[in-house]
Amino acid sequence: MALLGPLVAYPPTPRDAAGEVSERALAALVDRAVRAGVDGVAVLGSTGGAAYLDRAQRCRVVEVAAEAVAGRVPLVVGIGATTTQSVLAHADDAVRAGANALLLPTVSYLPLSDDEVVGLYADVTRALDTAVWVYHNPVTTRFAFSIETLLRVAALPGIAGVKDRGSDRADIQARAGRLLAEAPTVELGFSGEVLGVEGLLVGARTWHSGLASVLPSVFVAIARAAVVGDRQAVDRLLADVRPVAEIALTEGGPRVVHAVGQILGLETGRLPAPLLEPGAEVLARLEDALTRMQR
Repeated sequence: MALLGPLVAYPPTPRDAAGEVSERALAALVDRAVRAGVDGVAVLGSTGGAAYLDRAQRCRVVEVAAEAVAGRVPLVVGIGATTTQSVLAHADDAVRAGANALLLPTVSYLPLSDDEVVGLYADVTRALDTAVWVYHNPVTTRFAFSIETLLRVAALPGIAGVKDRGSDRADIQARAGRLLAEAPTVELGFSGEVLGVEGLLVGARTWHSGLASVLPSVFVAIARAAVVGDRQAVDRLLADVRPVAEIALTEGGPRVVHAVGQILGLETGRLPAPLLEPGAEVLARLEDALTRMQR
């Protein structure tokens, strides 16, 4: 039975002035996204700043998110770390705290080879009973999955889904075609604030989005249109989102998600040092784009 629906939102992890997780603000972001109609929530991904949180903080994020979700949609939890031992520790914490599925990126300091990546997923899935999603994020992790390596990982017992990424519409169509044909039992999704919806239009099950956590209503509408194949509606709705998404591509998704939340009056908190919020010129462009979107 499939777990994830058309849209999974990735909220940021709000922090207070002391750098601690703002639990009330996180719960509010999660609840707001669920009420808007997202089909799943994923914490501790790139937008969630997992790399900037210690083990205890990450565990608390899952506990808070699980309580806020309250079983209404699946909760996916990122378990990425530089060692397999740490990955398994984060996985154990996440499952105990209420995760429905685990999302594993290829976090590393030294670049990983294809065989090392396949070995990572094999070791983790062998040790766990909870479903694992492959997380392909070459911009952040510096590891680009070839379709052949992705199919090797997808064939492992315990791999329930793939969060893939493509460079353009044609690349997504090609990757989706191969994965849907050669790994039909694995749930397929794509990330990308604009391109990710292309996966839905060619038969993938899920669109994974960070901006959907702060702009959930419009992303829900886009996802629903894509599921029924309404290309015209998708393009019309994307036209409103595109200016914000393009800024996210150049400035970094997590920075822009935090900034959009602040502009909208949401508590998205402070970015962890040494990260800086976008500059005044970028914030002005975001404010203009959001004003136009709300007209």
